[in-house]
Amino acid sequence: MKGKAKRAGSFYILVLTFVLAVLVPGIALSMLALRAAERESVYVERRMESSLMAEVDLAAGRVEQLTRDIQESLRRGAEAFASYPDAAGAAVWKDSDPIVETPFALEDGRLAIFADEPSGLMFRRYFGDFLTKGARLPHYDLVTRIYLSDSGPKTLDADVPGTVQSSSRGIERQRLESRINADPSAKTDLLRQAGDDGFGVYARNVAPTAQKQLAESMEHEYAPAPLAQKPAAPQEGKVDAETAADGPEMALEPDSRTVSFSRSFSEIASESDAGLLPYISDGGLVILFWRVMGGGRAAGCTVDMGELRDRIADVLPDIISGARILTVLDESGTPVVTPVFLPAAPDWRRPFAAREISPALPRWEAGAWLTAPDILVSRANYTRTVIWVQVAILASVITAGSVVVIRMFSYEMRVASQKTTFVANVSHELKTPLTSIRLFAELLLSGRQENEERRREYLRTMMSEADRLSHLVGNVLSFSGRREEYSMKPLHLEEVVRDTLAQFEPHLVRQGYSVSCDLKALPVIGNREALKQVVMNLLANAEKYSGDSREISLVCAKDGGFARVDIMDRGIGVDPKLADKIFQEFFRADDSLTSPRGGTGLGLPIARDIARRHGGDVTFSPRPGGGSVFSLSLPLDGG
Repeated sequence: MKGKAKRAGSFYILVLTFVLAVLVPGIALSMLALRAAERESVYVERRMESSLMAEVDLAAGRVEQLTRDIQESLRRGAEAFASYPDAAGAAVWKDSDPIVETPFALEDGRLAIFADEPSGLMFRRYFGDFLTKGARLPHYDLVTRIYLSDSGPKTLDADVPGTVQSSSRGIERQRLESRINADPSAKTDLLRQAGDDGFGVYARNVAPTAQKQLAESMEHEYAPAPLAQKPAAPQEGKVDAETAADGPEMALEPDSRTVSFSRSFSEIASESDAGLLPYISDGGLVILFWRVMGGGRAAGCTVDMGELRDRIADVLPDIISGARILTVLDESGTPVVTPVFLPAAPDWRRPFAAREISPALPRWEAGAWLTAPDILVSRANYTRTVIWVQVAILASVITAGSVVVIRMFSYEMRVASQKTTFVANVSHELKTPLTSIRLFAELLLSGRQENEERRREYLRTMMSEADRLSHLVGNVLSFSGRREEYSMKPLHLEEVVRDTLAQFEPHLVRQGYSVSCDLKALPVIGNREALKQVVMNLLANAEKYSGDSREISLVCAKDGGFARVDIMDRGIGVDPKLADKIFQEFFRADDSLTSPRGGTGLGLPIARDIARRHGGDVTFSPRPGGGSVFSLSLPLDGG
């Protein structure tokens, strides 16, 4: 009996051990696997959306620029036509610019149209009373240009319906844009306010699937349906949330950021001497170009929409690749250009990513569609399968030694976290110099800056940013290949410091730093480029953590049998608790991407590694009076 009781006790202990060592960790790992798989699928989708959205933004930007170029071309043509506002002048204008469809001239309220009878009748129907009798037509603008500040929305002028009391200001508009981008409910409230104030609000032609799935993953409810029940005053060509849909399952939300309000020609002409006026008629979008000449005279034309579509197709990137289709949809949701030999046309109303183009082309969208929509599901399923296999392997390992597996798992998680942080920080650091180089390159290519000194300043800035980029890439390469042997030669350390400072000092000066030096001849044996990298890393570290006191000092001196370079700042210093950790790889006091001080966490570790491979070291000490001192020590060359 005692043996049976003992065996039963051992069995229960074994069962309990199995439950605690295998079953519970297995269930926990399974739950983690499911959660990680779901997050991975969301991450894959976000990465795909980000990539495609960049192409969509590029396409929309090219179309916007095209409309501006067309307006400028028509402005010049209208000025020439106004000198000879007759049929011959109209024929010359149309021959010189295929975008011109129906020219017109206006003088003292008399409208002359130069076109065949059907085109002339249609022109008078759409724009005759607008140009001659003060009739009002829809004028389109971004809702964020109308409602500018948090102090309250701008309303329509009570005396002159359809006019706005305040003009757009860039900074306030961008703030409002960022607000509604971060909080979709803010856009809902803004559009609801626009509808209440008498503006025309619209449903977009599309419902991007990436945005919808992202909202569902965040469990964010977004239902601006009340707007669809209160449209603005009726007008030709307006599409509400019900008529824009292809069936009840395609109920689009009235969330277009383009709104409309009625204005007369005199009101529009009082604000500018030329412009494009889009009008959504029963036959589609019609665009009127007008140019006021003064003295009661005006001239202009309608835009040939066929020619416009052809020019849009010409400026778009390749519309199809192995992964996506990229095109522009018109106001009816029809592609401007469709790829040939397309096996199956996608649902044009359901792009993966899309954006509105501009108020000059209301209800037109640039969008991207996946050529293989199931690719995301396949990747998610593959990820789930891989993770489940890993869980099964881990469970079997846990059975043999749960403690070892837990430690290994924890270690791998820490390494993965460090790698993720490193990649994120490197990407963050690369973005700033690349953005600056691109900005100034575009300014130089545009030819708008004719001042030679300014152009040289742009080039110097680009060189400085390129040096910063080269320094960052050098750190990454040094980290990946730090076991390579250096070619050592006799050299003077103070020359290395002086050359490095000459390269880095222009950047410091632009940032408002004062740099002082006390350099003495210090012969050492080492690799010049590697030691320059050490000094550059220490200078960059001093700049990064100098705070408001922008003062950096460099001192070269002998310290026994060593040559020492001290790089000193009056910055925020280092917490004594972190004095040892700052030389660890990937370590940063503030590891968030929103930190005001960027970095990859590799500068100091690489500097110390290079110094030690030269027989020296890099050390830290607090500076009396505040700040930090980072010292590079190398053996003196006795030969």
